[in-house]
Amino acid sequence: MTSFFPTMRMKTGLCEEEDDMFNIHGHVGNHSRSSILESLRKIIKSRTEDKTKEVVTIGDFGTADGRASLCLINDMIYTIKAGLGEKQAIVLCYNDQPMNDFNRLIEVIRGNGQKSGLALGSDIYPVIIPRCMYGVCLPYNSMDLAISSVATHYLSKQVCQIKNGISLGEADEGEQLLIREQAKADWRTFVISRGRELKPGGYLVTMNVSSDEHDDEARFVEKGTTCVASFVTDMAKDGVITQEEYRATNFNSHYLRKAADFQEPFNSDLPEIKELGLELVSMKPIKHYLQYPTFDIVNKDYVEKMDYSQRIVSSIYPWMYHVLHGGLSESRTEEEKQAVIDNYFDRLREYVLAHSDHKPYVIHTEVVIKKKKTA
Repeated sequence: MTSFFPTMRMKTGLCEEEDDMFNIHGHVGNHSRSSILESLRKIIKSRTEDKTKEVVTIGDFGTADGRASLCLINDMIYTIKAGLGEKQAIVLCYNDQPMNDFNRLIEVIRGNGQKSGLALGSDIYPVIIPRCMYGVCLPYNSMDLAISSVATHYLSKQVCQIKNGISLGEADEGEQLLIREQAKADWRTFVISRGRELKPGGYLVTMNVSSDEHDDEARFVEKGTTCVASFVTDMAKDGVITQEEYRATNFNSHYLRKAADFQEPFNSDLPEIKELGLELVSMKPIKHYLQYPTFDIVNKDYVEKMDYSQRIVSSIYPWMYHVLHGGLSESRTEEEKQAVIDNYFDRLREYVLAHSDHKPYVIHTEVVIKKKKTA
């Protein structure tokens, strides 16, 4: 099979071609814009009344290369300065796991001739924190506002090897139980860790991958994540990858949480929730159809189908690349690994071409949490 993506890599907006991961995640982040700015205005109002001159500290958890949150954070900078003065000092904490490509994040923050970066000034202090977001990443009571978009579905550790697939939807009952229990523990830990870091009166706003009350889930392609994962099973059957590699390839996440899962820490007897004074302010499910011209065309011609399929595959490539690469044997060369990965995306592309009438959408749940001042 001839590869359709012989040189495809994780793209960023700093090169000529846009990365659709940014387009999709940028849209998702923008859905929480009103809640983020509303929370920020409440913090500013409290500061103004108290006539304090403390540093304003913002945290972006699971930031990746920082592009998805760039416009939001610039809006936050302008909002803070409008409310507290042009000389207000602001610390911006960018968090992701240690293996993240922080060089790309730095380029996004700085910007270049073609792309605008962060609204930097002598009183703006970007800080990079290479730590797992499920632990405490900042000193206690030091952060005013924390945000996170499309990150908390990833598990802090792998709890099982899915025998007959790579994703939660393909796992058997026992495997699903292990994944759901780890996801429950991770969400508790994430909320409590942010609660420790937040100042009294601070807010946490997250946009989380989820399903809805009708068991619907994100569907980048017809039949959703299970279909995206099924091509790995086909590759194992066809001998493209070994059985050992197949078992080692896991999409280590819980992408099917529901409202009850996000409420759970507040409905339980966790002492930390009460001790920290954390309260669930709001929770809102969002179904968002992805926006791109060829997504809306019903009767596509061949060129439009090719454009459609390229956009869909580009949106899946950045995260699925790492799922596939992580399962391949250490004995393979990087060239061999890339050939296997290309094989997968060729299969996916052919499927997307054959189902080009599907209009892709994502489902997320926005969760807003406050740390009460009386804590």
